[in-house]
Amino acid sequence: MAKISEILEIEKNREDAAQWNIIHLFKEGGFYRAYNWSAWLIVAVAYNDEVRKNSSDRKPLNVSRKKTKNGENDFAFVGFPLKSLEKFIPNNTGFTPVNDTQIDISIELPATDTEISFEMLAQAFEEWKQTFPIADDKPKKDREYSYEGTPGPHSITAVMSQVLSFPLESKTPMEAMAFISTLKQQLAALI
Repeated sequence: MAKISEILEIEKNREDAAQWNIIHLFKEGGFYRAYNWSAWLIVAVAYNDEVRKNSSDRKPLNVSRKKTKNGENDFAFVGFPLKSLEKFIPNNTGFTPVNDTQIDISIELPATDTEISFEMLAQAFEEWKQTFPIADDKPKKDREYSYEGTPGPHSITAVMSQVLSFPLESKTPMEAMAFISTLKQQLAALI
């Protein structure tokens, strides 16, 4: 698995027009993840509302935004299970394996009446990225939810916030089951 700094460097290299329409997907455990520009291409172009309307099993992708460990930069990303690739990427694309953990996918950018420039695309990407709040990276023990059954939230809304912020794609099945058990206890205490 590539380090986030390496992935962000790959994503930054977009000034060449041949790179504008390339989605870089990285295999991380049982998921593919796309970062920054690639995430934007998936959400805004490849997996747009029009594509979802044509299939009842397609749901919106959740975009997350985090700061790098050094806190100097932030990045956006999306993820989906390896077996769901065809649900999120159109069939008329070109897949290119880069290595065991990365594939590149060429997609068609939407046609416009005006010429597309790198500056236009970069601005659209940045505006898109800024629409997502940066996730809170508190250590697990400082978060409201707990796997040990300690007191949790005091409202249904707080429980929903926990569910939405739970990083399911990076958890083991046992951690997910423990989280669900804790949620059940918290909900029972609220009723």
